[in-house]
Amino acid sequence: MMSATQIVKLAPSSFHKLQTNSGRRVVKSSLSILARKITHPRQNAPFASVATPASQSTFRSRAGREPNNNLALGLGAGGAILLAGLHSATGSADDFYDYRFKSNKDPDDLASFYGGEELMELFCVFPIVGQIMMRYAHFDETGNVITTGFPGQMKVSMVFSDEVNDETGATDWFNKRERFRNTLFGYTCWDMVLNFGFRTLEDGSIECYHFGEYFHGNLPFVSQAMLLIFKVHARWVAWATEHHINHYAFALSADTNDDDEENTEEEKLEEYEEYSRSNMPLFLLNNYAWSDLTAMLFGYRKDVSIEKQPSFLVTGRESEKENTNKDEEDESDKIAEVKKLPFQQEAIQKQISEDIASDKQVMKELLARHETRTAEDVKTILARRHTINMRNRRLTAGGKIAHDEDQEQEGVEDEDLPAMTNDVYVLAKDLAVNRAMVRRLTRQRTYRAPDQSSPSKAEVHADDTAVTKQ
Repeated sequence: MMSATQIVKLAPSSFHKLQTNSGRRVVKSSLSILARKITHPRQNAPFASVATPASQSTFRSRAGREPNNNLALGLGAGGAILLAGLHSATGSADDFYDYRFKSNKDPDDLASFYGGEELMELFCVFPIVGQIMMRYAHFDETGNVITTGFPGQMKVSMVFSDEVNDETGATDWFNKRERFRNTLFGYTCWDMVLNFGFRTLEDGSIECYHFGEYFHGNLPFVSQAMLLIFKVHARWVAWATEHHINHYAFALSADTNDDDEENTEEEKLEEYEEYSRSNMPLFLLNNYAWSDLTAMLFGYRKDVSIEKQPSFLVTGRESEKENTNKDEEDESDKIAEVKKLPFQQEAIQKQISEDIASDKQVMKELLARHETRTAEDVKTILARRHTINMRNRRLTAGGKIAHDEDQEQEGVEDEDLPAMTNDVYVLAKDLAVNRAMVRRLTRQRTYRAPDQSSPSKAEVHADDTAVTKQ
């Protein structure tokens, strides 16, 4: 920028022409105005005398912030839409796992396994998990099991359904439907339903199944993480269950002998059975890891017979692909119908819904009859009901169960009852099994009622004879 002195030097002729003092003052005033115009060109704009430097800087800062605010708002809205879309696509799933394997075990033993505590021990993987999730659970005022969840707390409910073959008397199919509902401050974070059980195929073989019916997540990131964890967990539980059932479970179901060697072998089998279901990872580490590692490095020993088959997790998928490729167009509907598990059939779905409603009604009537007010009252009543059911199972032949609560209490002394358990999950499971047995007996009596009510040939002949005599 040019100063006023420099401008004066550039125009010396003007100074010589104006010699008077007034002329000098006019020239200096003109030159100072010209200098201000050169050094501050923005003041030449209209209304420049009104705008102050402070107001100009505020205007420039606001004009610069408006595009940034619009960009941030757009990015936020786009991120929210993207997050909602990803959560909708990955936060929930139906039929999110399906594992099946064959077993040659007795159907009643399998029903006892899936309806007992053994499955839950394998489900928890480690004993500490079972202690945290189930051993420290409690009942609420309505009889539901409340335990530790992630995050918050989790409500666990279960229902057992089965069907007995009238010809053989064995269990034809068995299903355990278990629901886990996780809440935090009353808000449902995720909701999951699992099915465990077995069915008898047309060729007479037994197929066990583990099936994830649905997982509905409502909490982003947490839902995706829990869904992934349960998928991996389900694969492990299915493999561990198959390994336990087909290798170690029901080893002592046969009659015992007095031979010392056989008793020692039975004690070892019993130890393996308990060890494999209570802590399968440690059991595999102690009994299989070292031998498999040495075999990998040095090969199997010649004096050891090796009979290892590939896992059903691999062979089952390959056989499924082969069956799908064969006659895919002509028999697709038939194959789909055969692959349906019991709880996926319409008639059995109706039965399971009725079983759930029946369980709720029985629990409601039981608690109302005893006028329970607190969760501790609920636990006391259910614990006593559990011990009475256990006594009836042990003392009554054929598993006949009393239906009348007053009849159960009559003639029952405390010393005659088994010790009450403090495990809330065991109480809830045993009570659910007992209700399933009651329903099964009721259905059997209902089905046999028409046959029993119809008169026999001898009765018809006697009636005809009586009429003839009259």
